[in-house]
Amino acid sequence: MSKIQDMLFYLITGLQKWREDYSQIPEDLHKGMLMFIHEAAHSGSDFPADLHHLLQILHKPSKEWGIQGLAEFYPAEAALIEEFIGITPDAEDFLNIYISPKEAQQKNMLAILKFCRDDGLNLQDEYARVRKFLSQSQNAVLSSFQLAQFAESFRDRELSNLVRHCYIEITPLISNYRKCPHCGWTLEYKQDQWHCNKENICREMSNFEKFEHFNFGDERVYRMLPGIQRYVLLPGISEMKIADNLMRKGYQVELYPNVDEYDLAVSLLGKQVFLDVKDFKDPSMLANFFNQKTLSYLEKYSEHVYVVIPSYRNDLYSSYSKRVSMLLKDDAKKYIKIIMENELEQMLKWVL
Repeated sequence: MSKIQDMLFYLITGLQKWREDYSQIPEDLHKGMLMFIHEAAHSGSDFPADLHHLLQILHKPSKEWGIQGLAEFYPAEAALIEEFIGITPDAEDFLNIYISPKEAQQKNMLAILKFCRDDGLNLQDEYARVRKFLSQSQNAVLSSFQLAQFAESFRDRELSNLVRHCYIEITPLISNYRKCPHCGWTLEYKQDQWHCNKENICREMSNFEKFEHFNFGDERVYRMLPGIQRYVLLPGISEMKIADNLMRKGYQVELYPNVDEYDLAVSLLGKQVFLDVKDFKDPSMLANFFNQKTLSYLEKYSEHVYVVIPSYRNDLYSSYSKRVSMLLKDDAKKYIKIIMENELEQMLKWVL
């Protein structure tokens, strides 16, 4: 990682740790602040005199921080902190792209992926079952019985435990929540409206006027971890919708083939293409994701592999796919083919 990436890492992880205990400033946050001061001074900009000043700066779009080269790694219009929310969805995207998976919110899913890819196991069917389960809105919030019923359907106890770790108990808080009409997760009342997780993308995709209460009676209640909701459930809903639509059109579709080498394998009359669904808030972050990858990784996206962007991203960020393509570096441009979800059928008619 570059020095700027290191700075962002320590700032974000430090802010996360500080929110758990405001009585003590985490070492990561202090280190991130020192690195911020160094980068700002090196860029000839004003730098924060204390932590309070730093926090004020981090609430602003990163283009206003005065650090040269920052836009290569972080969206210019994005802040690092948002009032009442904490670290922003863009900051979470940064961790999930650039940082060790141990620090990412997807670490639970990564552990399941590694387990199912084990040379002695190669549990394709089991992995696909887990991903499909976590991609359905009815499984965003479950009773203890429902969670146990699914987790214990796997013969291997380690895999069963890994599935359980994708959820956290919320029984004491369930009366404070409402059910998200799009993804089924927990809506929380903030800033005079109901929010679904940090990015709150569901508000753009459903009617947010009437909300259901959760009704689990006296049962213990579990919900997906925020990272699972954002990085597995939401894109998974798009993946399942794409698969269902293509199967109705006569295509053969396999979800998560070869233990998640791709998201979908689509076949017709002996021909096959592979699809990877990528769901990033900002197109520059998606471009940076590919720009930081090795050539061996990029080669995975050969002639018959396409990166598919959910249609709602274009509604929120006009010309999304064009922006990604423009920001790709030369090595990535050789391999990465970006299409929007609504362009998918036309592409398949052409190549299959």
